[in-house]
Amino acid sequence: MPAALQQLVRRLDAAVAAPHDTLPAAVTAALGEAVAAGRWLGAEQQRASHDRYTRHVLYADPQDRYTVVAIAWAHGQQSPIHAHHTWCGVAIYSGEVNETYYDIDQQGGRPRPVKTLVRDAGTLSFDADLDGAHRITNTAGKVAVSIHVYGIGAARIATDVNRILG
Repeated sequence: MPAALQQLVRRLDAAVAAPHDTLPAAVTAALGEAVAAGRWLGAEQQRASHDRYTRHVLYADPQDRYTVVAIAWAHGQQSPIHAHHTWCGVAIYSGEVNETYYDIDQQGGRPRPVKTLVRDAGTLSFDADLDGAHRITNTAGKVAVSIHVYGIGAARIATDVNRILG
């Protein structure tokens, strides 16, 4: 395991053991330190698929408190519009993506875009708003890689992170 990932895991272990109100700042700081450490992901962990964005599990907490995932986005790929079932911290490791936020129509209509932010290498975010909806899109013309920390065990990453809205 690369030294930067080892340090990220140590910082995340401390963050999830600390009082819950300190979690956003602690996770964001840990991710910021990890991406500032330089290029430590291997080629396979940055490999994008031509079909869809690709998740690479970097670390699975043995107590299922969190999972660290690298997501590789080829040009033109995007997530569905979704909210989360758990908290999520994100750092852009390389490249650039757009993150569009949406209002959710409580009467069952389609989500409406509210704003789009450009997220480039080094950008950090944390979301614990389980009703917040967003979509990540790579329009930059080259592969982008983001590092995500989800407050859920690795066995549940594929099924219990995203609540698909559109």
